[in-house]
Amino acid sequence: MKHCCWLLLLFSIPGYGQIAKVNELLGQLKKPIADTTRLRLLGKLTEAYRTVDPEKKFYYSIIYKKLAEKLHDDKALADAYLSIGVSYGIRSRLDSAIYYYTLAYDTAVKTNYLIVMGKSLSNTGLSYARLDDDREAINYYLRALAILKKADFTKGINQCYINIGSIYEDSREYKLANTYYTQALKSYTTLKDTAGIGYALFCVGDSYAQLGQVKKGVDYLNKSLAIRIKLDDQNGIALVKKALGRAYRQTKQYELAIGNLNEALKITQGLNDQYEQLAILLDLSDVYLDIPNYDKVKDYALQGITIGKAIDSKSGVADCYLRLVTVYKKKHDIPKAFAAQSEMLAIQDSLQGEKSLKDVTLMEINRMRAENATLAKDNHLITTKNTSILTKLNHYSNTIVFTSIVLVLAIFLLVVLYRRNAEKQASNKQLVIQQQEIANINKELALVNEELNTQMELVSAQNIELERLNDIKTKFFSIISHDLRGPLGTLQTLLAVYHDGIIGKKEFNSLLMKLEDTIISTGTFLDNLLEWSKSQLEGIVVKPVNFNISECILENARLYETKIGLKSLKVINLATEPVQVYADRNMINLVIRNLLSNSIKFCNPGDEIKLNAEVNGDKVIVSIADTGPGISAENAGKLFNLEHTLSMGTHGEKGNNLGLILCRDMVTQNNGKIWFDTKQNEGTVFWVELPGATK
Repeated sequence: MKHCCWLLLLFSIPGYGQIAKVNELLGQLKKPIADTTRLRLLGKLTEAYRTVDPEKKFYYSIIYKKLAEKLHDDKALADAYLSIGVSYGIRSRLDSAIYYYTLAYDTAVKTNYLIVMGKSLSNTGLSYARLDDDREAINYYLRALAILKKADFTKGINQCYINIGSIYEDSREYKLANTYYTQALKSYTTLKDTAGIGYALFCVGDSYAQLGQVKKGVDYLNKSLAIRIKLDDQNGIALVKKALGRAYRQTKQYELAIGNLNEALKITQGLNDQYEQLAILLDLSDVYLDIPNYDKVKDYALQGITIGKAIDSKSGVADCYLRLVTVYKKKHDIPKAFAAQSEMLAIQDSLQGEKSLKDVTLMEINRMRAENATLAKDNHLITTKNTSILTKLNHYSNTIVFTSIVLVLAIFLLVVLYRRNAEKQASNKQLVIQQQEIANINKELALVNEELNTQMELVSAQNIELERLNDIKTKFFSIISHDLRGPLGTLQTLLAVYHDGIIGKKEFNSLLMKLEDTIISTGTFLDNLLEWSKSQLEGIVVKPVNFNISECILENARLYETKIGLKSLKVINLATEPVQVYADRNMINLVIRNLLSNSIKFCNPGDEIKLNAEVNGDKVIVSIADTGPGISAENAGKLFNLEHTLSMGTHGEKGNNLGLILCRDMVTQNNGKIWFDTKQNEGTVFWVELPGATK
């Protein structure tokens, strides 16, 4: 996110003023004061600790929460929950932060505490933005904006405008981004907030430039620059200079572009802001690509790679390698271009893996949120019951004390007047009744203990489920490390041999064809592995539609034309007429691709493969038959499970049963069936039955 910063001060360096304020508040808290005064001071202290020490902010927020609960002050309790969430957010524990923001919002709703309601929603939006879930982030920002407008909290409103505009700008929705930035600019102008005006002018100008209205954008950026210079805001000056450089590049005013970008680079070097340095180096390399000056592009790209590796910016390093690939291609230095492209692809694969893990993490956060909400509800019910029982116990304790006093008086009166014996007997009866009530209370306590045991069993079951998910993750990475190391090792060896000059160009081209086959197989394996792991984590959603399955068969046959040609196989496609089915097209396309890949893999040169799709009543039968070596009885019984995951094709191709397991799962989820017939040394036929098209 470029501008998104509702928690703008969370990561700033604490000033002496804030530290002095903390010490002053701590000194006041040590004095004997009323609870209401202590509550007010704790609220100020948690706010002061925001930019000083997030751990201590959390500690005093908990104390603040407990005192608010004791005094039944819902507004203070909502503030405390919000403060706890902010502490978690600063430390990047976003799942816990979202949980406490939700508690803050729910508590603030009880008293219509609009500012905390708006802040809770806005902070939740920021947390989702940091998790790259833009849809949820915008949803929470818009809800926050509506509430903050009711509260007339202008600072929060303006920051919501900037945050929403930033998300739209990152999504290349520049017109929508400009609309929100313009609203923020108007509001800051009304407030006469100079720093805010400078910031909003920069956002508006940058978005106009992105929309192609460069002249208008440059005007706004120059106005922002004048304010940043007046405020001596070096970081702001660098941002505006970078934006001006990009704008001038669009109008091919390359000297102005280079001048502004070099000034921005010099400022960021002085500030030691390596992230901005990397971005500016990429912009400079783009300008020199346009001119063109390939030596300059190469120089800036290499500088960018050095900085990107130092700050672990994988996407930035990948962009630098992309520019090196372009330079080397233009200079016809194919070996260096190939090496740079290999580095770039390796980094992109790593980024894709990180994104997949982040998606899984986001799914886990949403699941844990739901579970935490259920547990919180259950805990609330138990707490309510315990409170009710304690109230009854206090009531009965008071009754017993009162009864004991009555009994003492009755004994005393018996000494004086024997006639009061009847009253004593009545009191004894009352005592028996009280004892029975106490026995009933003990039974209720036993029931509460049983409920607590049930809750412990529920937590245990959840731990087992988490262990299962962890086992799936372990198996997922184990398969990746085993089956991807081979192709990468082959590629590394091939490049080393070629660079050493051991093989000629003809042999190298031959090896490249085999490498292409390995990459296609590895790609199919990755598709299967990702789909299988997704299904294990209960993430697949079936979206059935009517479609022509004959087209899918033809597309996959064309996909494997290279492998078919290499093995001299004869492929006969009998599915020439349209055959409509009702299923998820992507899933069934993957099933056909896996089955056809297996047939090609295990067929000998000269073997035959037949593909067909026929209507059978309200069903459609798809068949893939080959004249390959067939499947042994021992392996046939293990074909659809993970006990037998590795096999070798007729040309040494590596295979695994993960694809067949995924085929079975996907066909089943589409209300279909899959089976096979095989005879050793004669061939194998796989059959897939699917529902026919709906009308």
